Amino acid sequence: MGFYSEAREPTTNRAFPHTPSQHAEALHPLKAKGRVFVARKLRPPRPKDWEQRAHAPWELDAVLHGVAGEQDVYFSQNRFGGRRKVLQQHLRELAALYTDVDYYRVPGLNNLSPEAAYEMVLERLREAGMPEPSLAFCSGQGLCLVWRHDPVGWKELPRWQDCQYRLWRVLEPLGADPKARDAARVLRVVGTVNGKNGGLVYSLGDPGPRRGFEELAERIAAVDLGEDRRRSGADLYDLRAQRAARGEYKPPRHRTERSLWLARWVDLQTWRRLRYGDGQMGDFRDRWLFLAGVALSWITDPPEPEFLERELLGLAAEVAGWDDARTRSKLRAVFDRVRMVSRGEKVIWEGLEWDPRYAFRTRTIIECLEITRAEERQMWTLIGEDEKRRRNTQSRRRKRRAEGARPRAAYAQQRAEDSQKKRSAASDLQDQHGLSTSEIAAVMGVSARTVRRLLK
Repeated sequence: MGFYSEAREPTTNRAFPHTPSQHAEALHPLKAKGRVFVARKLRPPRPKDWEQRAHAPWELDAVLHGVAGEQDVYFSQNRFGGRRKVLQQHLRELAALYTDVDYYRVPGLNNLSPEAAYEMVLERLREAGMPEPSLAFCSGQGLCLVWRHDPVGWKELPRWQDCQYRLWRVLEPLGADPKARDAARVLRVVGTVNGKNGGLVYSLGDPGPRRGFEELAERIAAVDLGEDRRRSGADLYDLRAQRAARGEYKPPRHRTERSLWLARWVDLQTWRRLRYGDGQMGDFRDRWLFLAGVALSWITDPPEPEFLERELLGLAAEVAGWDDARTRSKLRAVFDRVRMVSRGEKVIWEGLEWDPRYAFRTRTIIECLEITRAEERQMWTLIGEDEKRRRNTQSRRRKRRAEGARPRAAYAQQRAEDSQKKRSAASDLQDQHGLSTSEIAAVMGVSARTVRRLLK
């Protein structure tokens, strides 16, 4: 069997891709890094509701061969290095942005055909200034939209999440699903069947180009959502320090509490790897898992208790060896706060209403984890004042270099050479021409005091 054998079959009247293998080829090239999770919803009397397995991209042709017409088959849009359950731990490559539009849940749209609903989606995206999706297909009941982009690593997760949030906000009036925004999301496979209603999963148009992630993220970030995005004081990371530390990383244009915790989440992952590698944590595990839970509670907005519980149970089992009961007991406060937010509750402090989720100052997190100066150099936002000053100094130096300023050593060397030339010239005028100090000063265009200093 050749690679992507179904993709070589004669095309039908349906838009490309129209087979499972073609769908896989459009998202996961053969030589892509990482593994793709293929999931199936099992039917009773199976003991488990879901079955999922990881496969290399080049294996997908064989894995998906023959699944056309089967019910409830999915695969991940991004690629992973291990278990998909704890997505932030094992995310290898981000390959696409996506959203799931359940337009049938919106009054007045529930009788539309998928094609008509897709036209409304495209019109709304154009009005908002958003790019059009490069893949669109009917999920048998709603719409699935995918924006393919060049693969980027897990360190771009904060920007990727911000793009996911913005796409959802724009399409929310048309029924965009707020739960379909995490990087581990699986979507239905073209050519299979939706088990809920027997609807076929099929493409709504030929695929668009695969864009560069930088270009796509900048275009999405430029869209004004009309929200209050005031900075939350000193807790928000210093943009100049970020750029000084990592020239390739650009945080979201509009900095919010959510984008702050996205960046902190990446820093928490970096700190754990610096201290413990890929093994289980010893000390600090209670503190780290609590802070990780707080970070995850802010990443999805509005927060989803089910998503948070799934992520934290898997995370605690992996990094600390905790069972589910211990995790629920240790992180009960985090779970309770997220449930309060999901119910729309607020907490009262100093006469004002506040979000129930925990919020910590950067300094508090640094002290809690005892982050060292050396570790701060690997961070994006969990940095102290000394590290900020160092990065800002480096940034100013680079700016001066770009404007033509010389390094301090070269400048000092040039001054020494110029001074030596002046000494030689003053000595020659005195020894060979017999000029006085005042006369030498007049010839060289300096003061008599300077000449006396040069002749010492």
